[in-house]
Amino acid sequence: MTKSGNLHSTDVDFFNSTTNQPVKTKFWYLAGELQCGKTICLAASQNKRKLALISHGAFGSPIEMNWLGYALASQGWLVVGVAHYGESWVYGKDTIDPSVLARFWQRPQEVSFVIEQLTNEGLLNLDIDNSNVLMLGHSAGGFTALALAGAKLEAGKSERYCALDTAKNDKSCAYNTQQTTPYTKDKIHKISKVQASMVDARIKAIISLDPALGHAVNETSLMDVTVPTLVIGSVENDFLPFKQHAQYYAEHIRNADLIGIEQGAGHFIYINECEHNFKAQGILLCKDREGVDRKALQQQVLGHVFSFINRQGLNQL
Repeated sequence: MTKSGNLHSTDVDFFNSTTNQPVKTKFWYLAGELQCGKTICLAASQNKRKLALISHGAFGSPIEMNWLGYALASQGWLVVGVAHYGESWVYGKDTIDPSVLARFWQRPQEVSFVIEQLTNEGLLNLDIDNSNVLMLGHSAGGFTALALAGAKLEAGKSERYCALDTAKNDKSCAYNTQQTTPYTKDKIHKISKVQASMVDARIKAIISLDPALGHAVNETSLMDVTVPTLVIGSVENDFLPFKQHAQYYAEHIRNADLIGIEQGAGHFIYINECEHNFKAQGILLCKDREGVDRKALQQQVLGHVFSFINRQGLNQL
């Protein structure tokens, strides 16, 4: 457990017997009495309907989203970050499996599993309403958030896009799983069935930060996304071209709000400040372009996040 004033963060491990996999989570919250007989002791003032979940980017973890989790918790939200098995390093390096990216349905299913666990006896000292969730995510997590509201991938679309010269600067194409033979009708039917199962009616609003997979998502499916949605993306993107990802989502989701972050912001300004030298497809996660102030840009992003929350009346739940 870590704490800052009455802001606390606690890691909680679950086990999904259906998938036979662990599910690690990080909770951010306003703490009450430290001894309440439960795993997490929420403040008595906790609004039982202010529940937010966060999905991290590919091969990341909830820890990289501390800046967002603590900010939301400071405003009275119970926030839960989900670590996606097979991607997140928090399970250990030996569990990382790049092929999990092709099993895109696992991420939304893990989120839905965690939402369900929040009513488990012994976890929280208050009965939280898990039927009214604000879903947030970055990069692949941004897609995860949107998939929970109905966004669906289109068979073959990613391959067609990534074969174009105009896609050469799109780093997401490096993760593309090449389909060398046409999809059979049976395969398409199975994919459609799996994607339908990703939708979770408990998701009532979405905030998607520089979402990935815009180039692979079916346009019609986005038109069916009806929950209030905020899409924030980096205009001068060094990883995911703004037009093909963030802007594409916002243009096809009914009444979605789109915010473009400029000032040289790249794809990784949406994760915590850090000091290591790890790269994703040649782009440093911790080092921004010269003159870019990540912390200041995150404050700018938070301004847009809380403005959206207020406009949608989510603080009055």
